[in-house]
Amino acid sequence: MHVVLVWRPATSDKKVVLLDAGGGQIAALAPYSADFVRLMHSVPCAIWNPLGLRWEFPAESGREFRRAFSSWLILSSAAADHSAGLGEASCLPGHIASDLTDSLCALKYSQRTIERYLAIVDRYARFIKVPLVESGVEDAKSYLAYLERDLHSSASTLNQTISALRFLYMRVFGREAPIERRPRADKRLPCVLSREEAMRIVSSPRNLKHRAILALAYSAGLRVSEVACLRVGDIDSDRGVILVHSGKGRKDRYTILANRTKRLLDAYIDLYKPTTWLFEGQNGSHLSSRSIQEIFNKAKESQGITKAASIHSLRHSFATHLLEDGTDIRYIQALLGHANAKTTQIYTHVAKKDVLRIKSPYDQSDGV
Repeated sequence: MHVVLVWRPATSDKKVVLLDAGGGQIAALAPYSADFVRLMHSVPCAIWNPLGLRWEFPAESGREFRRAFSSWLILSSAAADHSAGLGEASCLPGHIASDLTDSLCALKYSQRTIERYLAIVDRYARFIKVPLVESGVEDAKSYLAYLERDLHSSASTLNQTISALRFLYMRVFGREAPIERRPRADKRLPCVLSREEAMRIVSSPRNLKHRAILALAYSAGLRVSEVACLRVGDIDSDRGVILVHSGKGRKDRYTILANRTKRLLDAYIDLYKPTTWLFEGQNGSHLSSRSIQEIFNKAKESQGITKAASIHSLRHSFATHLLEDGTDIRYIQALLGHANAKTTQIYTHVAKKDVLRIKSPYDQSDGV
């Protein structure tokens, strides 16, 4: 499915982007503001997805969304328009979308990356004032400046946009890349839960299936998509390992199966009797990442934990707690499936191992 963005008339310069999130869900993105959050709370069944850094709501709530944001400038996808009843949309030139898709497939890019690149090119095509094939360096610079200045996009978003545009110009158009240099990465520390917080969240759900999901995410350091896509045969109880198929970067790896998680999974499998997917969803498929995030959100809220944590924080906490226990960082890198050791080293900045154990002089002084 090709995501195509179009401008809508409005009386305000405030902008919100709509995308088809799949599964009957529409995603809404905009720079943070109190007005945006307030209006999203008025849309029925709208929830915040911290993994995608966006709000999502069911397509059935599309008309309520349109009424709530009637004074905003809306950029929307063709699929989101159709699902939410927001009107018609134009399309990215079919031959360019087809050539881009074929070129990405030929180099074995993942489906997720293909969809992401198509969405980026669609947004770029809507921003520039000339046909896509006639665009060049100045158009690309203007668009990147718009992402940074007006939408306050992260360095990660800018880098992915540059990658998509470089691929378009070099592989599809056979021309020189419009952008060479990349922005410096944002040096943000991950949100890490304490051991006590992690255990409270994992133990919170009464539903056995939900407990098993959260226990796997924390005890094995899995990404939410990896939890969702686990098959029954991936759990090797005899060896005490879990096989993760085609993780990030299309790499298989093994990670640990904790004894407590094994006992929990044994009870879950005995009760639910899954056949193919370990955590089955609707229509014979696996449970969605969005559903797993919701399970985490409810467990966190029930425990009164106010940290800006997402399901991915369980993976961050797994790595940090291993590091604090003295596990060699090279083993942690292998368990997490990081291609670069520098990615794993971020946890040395949050582990309460050395620096954070230093006593403040305030605690060493007399007086109040």
